Amino acid sequence: MIGLIMKVLEEKRVIVHVDLPSRSVTGSTALLQTTPDAQGAVQLRDVEGFVLIRGRFRATEDSPPGPAPTREASTVFLAPYGDPADPSQGPRVRVTCAREGLRNDVPQGPFSARCLGKVQEWNAAEGVLEVQAMAIFH
Repeated sequence: MIGLIMKVLEEKRVIVHVDLPSRSVTGSTALLQTTPDAQGAVQLRDVEGFVLIRGRFRATEDSPPGPAPTREASTVFLAPYGDPADPSQGPRVRVTCAREGLRNDVPQGPFSARCLGKVQEWNAAEGVLEVQAMAIFH
């Protein structure tokens, strides 16, 4: 199902491709809608379309389920911008996934993955870009 969704999104050119280790963003119609002057710096927090983010993610915490129906049990993944010596320092992307939607065991330590989702907000105090995940591929 996700493959079909990705195909349609790619055909409509509404996915912004982000490579965190190289800090690169691939232009598309979605990117031009966010930044009409595509030669300028891209602020990922301003991207309103879908993002496909490639990075080195690691599970950082699990949250137990809250009172029904407000919150499911979830797993939080973080991925740094660039390739810092200490991935817990500096700007990073945080993705929260419902645990019931994870098909496999979560790897221990960092792992390469892609996350298809939508940008939610930039937390400047923590240096964290929150992304609502539709899917994570590893």
